[in-house]
Amino acid sequence: MELDRFDKQILEILTDEDVNLNELSERINLSVSSVHRRIKNLIESQVMGQLKREINFSKLGFSLHILLQVSLSKHDSETFDKFLEEIEDIPEVTNAFLVTGQSADFILELVARNMDDYSEILLRRIGKIDSVVALHSSFVIKEYNVFNCYKLLNKL
Repeated sequence: MELDRFDKQILEILTDEDVNLNELSERINLSVSSVHRRIKNLIESQVMGQLKREINFSKLGFSLHILLQVSLSKHDSETFDKFLEEIEDIPEVTNAFLVTGQSADFILELVARNMDDYSEILLRRIGKIDSVVALHSSFVIKEYNVFNCYKLLNKL
């Protein structure tokens, strides 16, 4: 998909700020209906995902943010699908990535209230999934938003 300057401006603003259609329309000098149509087109063409609000889990009492590397016993779509089905039942898992080039097959992003809560999630839930053979936890100390959409879009 070819992006024009308005599409690039929409992407830049929406990746950095939470604004409504009216404000976005004013900032890029396009009608609200044009902005809405462009956002819909960007979503339908899968250039961007559905607009959703980011949740600050620490404000809800989840003080731990964890990246968990998970290695599975088999490397086939059936095993991966079954694993993903299992983790969908664990509400603390907020994201999952199938990866390559690592000793892990998946990297899970999850939150926990404290170390006891995380121990329960790790040992009694994720660790009990049949195909799981190894787990390695990394704790996020601080998250930095370094994504610079404007510079990247200008390379297009």
